[in-house]
Amino acid sequence: MNLQMRWTLLILLFLHNTDIFWADSFIVVGPSKPVVTYVGEDVVLPASLSPALNAEAFEVRWLSSDYGSPELLYIDYNIMIQSDRRKTLSIDNLKNGNVSLIIRNVRVSDEELYRCNVYSEQGEDETQVSLTVEVLGAKPSITMSSTEGQKTRLECSAEKWNPQPEVTWRDMNGADVTSQSTIKSERDSEGLLRVSSVLLVKEEYNVFSCLMKSKAPKPDWHSGLSIYSFSPGVSGWLVAFCVLLVLCLVATPLLVIQWRRMRETNTRYDSIVGFLPIWFLHKEIEKSQRVTNAEWRRICSSAADVTFDPETAHPELIVSEDGKEVRHTDTRQRVTDNPKRFDYCVFVLARGGFTSGRHYWEVEVGGKTAWDLGVARESVNRKGGITVSPYNGYWTVCLRNENEYTAVTDIAVHLPLRVKPQTVGVFLDYDEG
Repeated sequence: MNLQMRWTLLILLFLHNTDIFWADSFIVVGPSKPVVTYVGEDVVLPASLSPALNAEAFEVRWLSSDYGSPELLYIDYNIMIQSDRRKTLSIDNLKNGNVSLIIRNVRVSDEELYRCNVYSEQGEDETQVSLTVEVLGAKPSITMSSTEGQKTRLECSAEKWNPQPEVTWRDMNGADVTSQSTIKSERDSEGLLRVSSVLLVKEEYNVFSCLMKSKAPKPDWHSGLSIYSFSPGVSGWLVAFCVLLVLCLVATPLLVIQWRRMRETNTRYDSIVGFLPIWFLHKEIEKSQRVTNAEWRRICSSAADVTFDPETAHPELIVSEDGKEVRHTDTRQRVTDNPKRFDYCVFVLARGGFTSGRHYWEVEVGGKTAWDLGVARESVNRKGGITVSPYNGYWTVCLRNENEYTAVTDIAVHLPLRVKPQTVGVFLDYDEG
């Protein structure tokens, strides 16, 4: 009987120790897809413990392909090694199991396959995160030369791209002739690409455009340039027309700059920009940008009652009882953590959302020197560092340094305002995207 009791006690003790072991074990979870960012931006390489154990006493090691020395080593409650001051951890979030690596002011050289290793007395695990750094390069240019066999050689080239962009050739009828071209690229000392595409043509007269655009899910940074090749047999008036058109393109750089600023809302003109006179394009863009009185009345008729959701508010934000006002403080409030709450970026979302229709609301910004306003997807990430961009589910405008207004698209567009606004209106046309 005593022997049986001893075996029972031993079995219970073994099961108890096993429960403790499994309760303290963990895995490191990373993203399933590469993280894409752009030169000069801040990025978070997400990694977290599952379950969300307190990692303040753990050892966290971030490594790149150079395994000789870590990019970052956190041990004994401190960051002991940093290969670069731009790379760090959010110490405050370690207690929530967040071991993400933050890289500020991203460079092309940061593009790596990173490995996050977490060690404690209870266990050890790691995950991998791939970082892709996009660079939207310079405007392409076309040069023309002759070859043997009475063919004309058109070369479209541009510098400072990463990765290699998509190149598209079209003729004067809009037909895609890219399959007839060849492309090559080479890296410079900065690790960026010089891209060159060559098209051989035999036509006596034609108009060709070359288009380069990023493969990343970001609004295209591209430009089309027309080149007119003609034989001596072409009539004089046609030659004069081509010369006048080229002069028009050269004489209107200000219109080109304005067009680039407006390209976010006028991408439907991309396919014809290579061979339409820029003057007509500019006039059409101006017309589409004007808001008539009738349009303004239509917008105002879509007024929506929007209130702040305190459950999403960062701990440094205080939302009024009626949900109509939010105030920023210098101290963190004692609030319950939940999946909806922002824990790193000082953000707050509205209580309700929209899945269709048109909606308009106004936000009073008063004498604030900095703010961000706009629309976000309900599925946006709420934890850790966040890059605000349409790709990540944010469509916003912001104020910085008291008088610098910017449309925060994937390529920031500065907004020169004559008067400092006290109220900002937000108009969402969900069905139009």
